[in-house]
Amino acid sequence: MSRETPDVFEWHIVERIAPERNLGAQKPLQMGPFASETECRMLLRSLNQIPRFNGSSLDVQKRYKRREKRIKTDLMVQVSRLSAPEQSWLTRTVDVSVLGSRLTGLGEKLQLAELVEIRNKQRAAIFRVAWLGVPNAAGEAQTGVECLNPENNIWGLDLADHAEDDPWLREIAVARTVQDNLMPQHRPQLETLDYSGSCIQAQSVGGDYYDFLDLGAGQVGFVLADISGKGVPAALLMANLQGSLHTAGPLDVDNLPKLLAQVNRHLYDHTDAGRYATFFFGCYRDDTRKLNYVNCGHNPPLLLRETGSIDRLSATATVLGMFEDWECCMGETRLEEGDLLTIFTDGVTETRGETGEEFGEERLLQTLHESRHLASASILSSVEEAVGRFRHGVQPEDDVTLVVARAQ
Repeated sequence: MSRETPDVFEWHIVERIAPERNLGAQKPLQMGPFASETECRMLLRSLNQIPRFNGSSLDVQKRYKRREKRIKTDLMVQVSRLSAPEQSWLTRTVDVSVLGSRLTGLGEKLQLAELVEIRNKQRAAIFRVAWLGVPNAAGEAQTGVECLNPENNIWGLDLADHAEDDPWLREIAVARTVQDNLMPQHRPQLETLDYSGSCIQAQSVGGDYYDFLDLGAGQVGFVLADISGKGVPAALLMANLQGSLHTAGPLDVDNLPKLLAQVNRHLYDHTDAGRYATFFFGCYRDDTRKLNYVNCGHNPPLLLRETGSIDRLSATATVLGMFEDWECCMGETRLEEGDLLTIFTDGVTETRGETGEEFGEERLLQTLHESRHLASASILSSVEEAVGRFRHGVQPEDDVTLVVARAQ
């Protein structure tokens, strides 16, 4: 006779109210799923002491698990009520899955069945509070939340081909955190330029990279790169590229070709044949409003002029890391008040909708035109929302990364 293993099941607490007991509009309590029967029955003993449940019965129900794969990971997330979005709290995850998460550190701020928005970096989704108050091993209260739009995949983890508690998933979660920390953690201030950037990865880890380099004396370096390939190999090359820039010593902004020749040689010597990166580096000066740039085979950034014209900052060199002999030249432009610069990877324009059609440059330009007078962070959000609506539930194939800078 076959025997079911314990991890086939999950446990829930269900309240059955006696017909003669009138609780008005209050709904019967339903809590779960819990990770173990012990956890479930521990809470049940506590609930049985509460007067609210006199005249009703609380039962433990054992159900077959939904095909939900959890990974234990400690992420800092922001939680806000849908009914009062101005109220928000920072808290941490205990574990995450496609269908939900366990959180710790919220205390008694939320109510059962309440709807909340949870934001992890640039991604957000709507969750329902499924259960409250279950303590972890350290005695800290936890909150269980169920995701109502899991297609957003705000955790950025591809759980499809791995078993629950697979060590590989834990390693990928750590790699994701490390990679997030390679992205810029602050923005050097400029008087004449308002700018923002973001990277939404299609997989657990990715190959897109953007950066804001503090070059001193009112100068900022804008970096955006797209690594060939996907997943872990692309992420490793991305980290290699980031490291070669940050360890190059003082940046000679008047001689970007020399700097990038060194980066190209480093990538060529330390990566497999055929691996490369498209790359854009622009150095902006506050006092002159000039942008000196090198475009290494990257999508031409779009410069929307206040007058309505469009300049494309075309390639000035080939890609990095593919060729031993490499050279480039610099381009130069000037950003006048009201001009809008958008640097992006092909994950933006090549996002596919339900029919297979690509989002394309025309839709990107339309979104930029409609939002160009907003702050840079709002313009960036407008583009991300437009891309998300166009995709309409289709799984992303590539990272979506862009930097928006508005002259003021």
